[in-house]
Amino acid sequence: MRLRLIAMSAILVSGPVLATDEKDEMKKLDGRWDVTALVMAGTETPADKRPKSLTIKAGVLTGFGPEMNLATDATKSPKWLNMTFKREGTESTVNAVYALDGDTLKICLPLAPAKGQGKGFENKRPEGFETKDKAEMMIALKRAKK
Repeated sequence: MRLRLIAMSAILVSGPVLATDEKDEMKKLDGRWDVTALVMAGTETPADKRPKSLTIKAGVLTGFGPEMNLATDATKSPKWLNMTFKREGTESTVNAVYALDGDTLKICLPLAPAKGQGKGFENKRPEGFETKDKAEMMIALKRAKK
C-alpha cells in the first residue's frame, strides 16, 4: 500500500513539472528568427525563394505557411516539436525535431509529397537534421537582433 501511495504521489507531482518544463522550453523559442538556410531533400533553397524570418510567440509560429501551434518534448533526443495547424477546417500536426543552441535554432520536418505524386503523407518524425536523400526539410534560424 505504501509503495502504491509513493508511486501515485510521483505521478501527481510529475504532471505539473512536465507542463512547467514545456512552458520554459517554449519561452526559449519566443522571438523573431531570421532564416539563414532552408534545405529540402538535401538541396538548399536560394535566399530569395525562402521566408526571410519566422516569429514564435507564446507557442505559436507565424511566417511559414499557416499559423502553427507548437508543442515541445525536450526529453527526447533530438528534441521533438509538434506543429499543429488548421487548413480548410481540418487540424493537422506535423512531427518535427528541433535543436536550440543559444541564438541558433534548427527545425527539421517531413516533406509532404508534391501534388499528383499519388503518395500519402507519412509524417515520419526526422531522426536528425541531415536531409540528403530524405523527404525532409531543415530550416536553420538565427535569433533576430532587437
